[in-house]
Amino acid sequence: MMKPIFVYAIVTIVILFLLSRSSNKTEPDQIHNSHPTEQTVSEWEEEDEFNLKNKIVHIFPQIDVDPTDQFISVHELTQWNLHHHTQREMVIYDKDHDGFVSFSDLNSSITDDDSFGYDMRLLEEEHFNASDADGDGLLNFAELNDFLHSANSNSPKLQQRLCKEEVRESDMDRDGKVSFREFFLRLFHLVRKYDEENYIDPHHSDDSMDASAKLLFSQLDKDCDGFLSDTELLPVIGKLHPSEHYYATKQSENFISQAQDNKDGHLSLTEMIENAHILYAAIFPDEFF
Repeated sequence: MMKPIFVYAIVTIVILFLLSRSSNKTEPDQIHNSHPTEQTVSEWEEEDEFNLKNKIVHIFPQIDVDPTDQFISVHELTQWNLHHHTQREMVIYDKDHDGFVSFSDLNSSITDDDSFGYDMRLLEEEHFNASDADGDGLLNFAELNDFLHSANSNSPKLQQRLCKEEVRESDMDRDGKVSFREFFLRLFHLVRKYDEENYIDPHHSDDSMDASAKLLFSQLDKDCDGFLSDTELLPVIGKLHPSEHYYATKQSENFISQAQDNKDGHLSLTEMIENAHILYAAIFPDEFF
């Protein structure tokens, strides 16, 4: 009985040994074959380049609408960015895909944090109601656009809300209004930053800064009570709270200045294709398309 068992054991060991040799021999080949060659990487890059150029060819006439003249302007690229940002948000928040967004649809993105002394949910509900122009409790596409880009809106309710927001952020003693000191520490510098590229001018003395701040404060303080209310901030709200349109325009100007060949302020389809990677972030944000 021992001899057959011994023979079987020897045969088993030999088979396992041969299998292990075979496995070790083929594994490097498999590993080697699993790595892409330089040619494969190049093919992938060419395919990506081809797909990106095809996207631009497809999307060009959708951007070139104001006017349709075979060129993309700063205005057209800006409008494209703003419109499609809102479109992406509508897709996210419109849970039942009926073309409307309710306040409850926005609940997941609103925090209950009251660490600043304010009920953020209540403030956002006020924001929602101010954006709901027809008062039906739902936001259509245009109203959602106002909700997301309040600084772009001409709605008096939304402009007033932005002013109240600036008062809340500047009102350190929580008395509901802005003193000169509170104005100088924050709001005055925001106005100067908007007006000048570099508002910290070494030639400006502390005295001249103080004088400029006092002059602007007195111009805004219509009731001369020594404080600024939210209504009194309306004349400078565009500087305190620059619109998304303002930033989108700056971004579009930057992209077009990098991509244009003849410096005419517009982009042809050829220029867009030749500079596809520069324009990628401007035209295809968040891989939406």
